[in-house]
Amino acid sequence: MVVNGPSISIGVLAHNEKLNIEKTLKSLFMQDVFERFSTEVIVVANGCTDGTATLAKQSLLNNQALWSKLGSAQVVELTMAGKTNAWNEFVHKLSARSAPILVLMDSDITLLNKNTISSLVTSLADNSEAAVCVDRPVKNIEIGTKRTLFQRLLVGATPAIDEHNAPLCGQLYSIRSAEARQITLPRELPVEDGFLRALLLTHGFTRPNNARRIILDSSVAHRFESVGTLRELFKHERWIVSSSIISMLLYERFWRECAPDRSAMELIARWQKESADWLPRYIQTEVQKRGWRLLPSYWWTRRWSHLRPLSWSKKLKRLPIAAMATAMDMFVFITAIRDVRKGRAFRYWGR
Repeated sequence: MVVNGPSISIGVLAHNEKLNIEKTLKSLFMQDVFERFSTEVIVVANGCTDGTATLAKQSLLNNQALWSKLGSAQVVELTMAGKTNAWNEFVHKLSARSAPILVLMDSDITLLNKNTISSLVTSLADNSEAAVCVDRPVKNIEIGTKRTLFQRLLVGATPAIDEHNAPLCGQLYSIRSAEARQITLPRELPVEDGFLRALLLTHGFTRPNNARRIILDSSVAHRFESVGTLRELFKHERWIVSSSIISMLLYERFWRECAPDRSAMELIARWQKESADWLPRYIQTEVQKRGWRLLPSYWWTRRWSHLRPLSWSKKLKRLPIAAMATAMDMFVFITAIRDVRKGRAFRYWGR
């Protein structure tokens, strides 16, 4: 029995993951974190209609001998689908108040090292400046030698992680609970990790950007399922770009209105209190002012800018990929801008 409550709270956010939830939980319960720390696991099944919650409950029973040594596990069902809502519920209502570190993970990944979770936790605990620790995300198509042409292009187009400016991959990360509990994410956000990263790096837009607030633990990794078709890639990119437009419009407003004594988190709470639909209304106002000019110019030329520092031989080698990626970008950008203009870019998009 854990007398003082768990020291780590793990939230597994799941929506209609019947095909993946058991595999994900199996890899989670093989982690050495359950032998080293008092740990709780909360599977947040949000808006599931496919039996995800039932399978998760059975998996908890099957693995009880592993997680019950020093902690607890449960499945919580939410009626509303959406990762931002599930994130808010886990961080603010479900996770143990005693836990100084939270771990957020998706329900369709596989942990590749036995110490993935414990390493993320200890790396974060050992770095007082950091608010978040991430691992290396690995596409399933990167493991193995036989790949289609489309898969080879996807792997080749994957940028290397800059350890000095690490992204916050929403699939898996550890975060200090004191930092997380200052934040309530707008439910309308279709993608949460980039928005969360911006809030953390700037202390809610009250200080200059500090990339050291997110650290990379390159010694551990997790695997995720890459998109498998051009159609899936287009939907994924459209989803990412739509969310980026919404986030960038908010960032501009935050930098205008935030001050050392007034953070973005405080503004969000005030705006939410004034109007439940403050975010769509604000975005629509900006759309009316800007028209189709919703993406900065460097987005449209980003594929070519990556080629500049390369040698001529490498430029020629990567030129076909850059050309195809640019053509895809144009189609994605125009469609994403239209989604934002039509008010279709909000809330949960589904798989």
